[in-house]
Amino acid sequence: MYTLGIIMLEYPFDLEMSEKLHSYGFKSKEIKQIDQLSEVDGILISVNQKMNNHTIKGLEWLTTLKKEKCGIPIWLYTDTPLTPIERKLCLHLGANGILVKDSEEEENDFIIMKNILGCLVHQESSTLVILNKEAQSLSFNGQPEISFTRLEFRALSFLYDHAGEVVTYQEISVHLWKGEQAVQQYRVANIIFLIRKKLGEEGKNLIRTVRTKGFQLNKNLI
Repeated sequence: MYTLGIIMLEYPFDLEMSEKLHSYGFKSKEIKQIDQLSEVDGILISVNQKMNNHTIKGLEWLTTLKKEKCGIPIWLYTDTPLTPIERKLCLHLGANGILVKDSEEEENDFIIMKNILGCLVHQESSTLVILNKEAQSLSFNGQPEISFTRLEFRALSFLYDHAGEVVTYQEISVHLWKGEQAVQQYRVANIIFLIRKKLGEEGKNLIRTVRTKGFQLNKNLI
């Protein structure tokens, strides 16, 4: 059962909507912070157009998620149909679709959502990441191993051991430079940059930046 992260904007979490999603075969989880995105398979932004500025706030969330490059599909769930201009804007900002509550197409739209998530999960699970601690290297799907420097591999291994968790700059800094008091944030960022450069296109989704906090290794790829 796939988990949809629900962004409710300013009003309380809608238990009725949660029950409806369950009837369509989804779990639901309220999203209040960007850090929670790793816990869900997709995002549903609930927009109540009867409330002031809710459409605008939905667009703001789309913009934020686009900047974060969250890597999971995003849908808008509105109480009434959007105008053609609003629909076009939402799609340009990264929405994968727009659902209208209680419409004739609602059930079909949720089936399409489930099919999309099924393809994405299958695609992710086909990637196999193997970390070779003796050789200080990493390989994707049995391809030639990628070698790292001692410091790069220690950082990568630390993220690997905490896959799915947000590891802060401070935690990485302490792990790499034990005994130094100051948090070496710029040095940590530089090491992650070098790791990503070596990982190349195939490994672009392995490490996610969590703004102002640190980094997170995608646990679905290991």
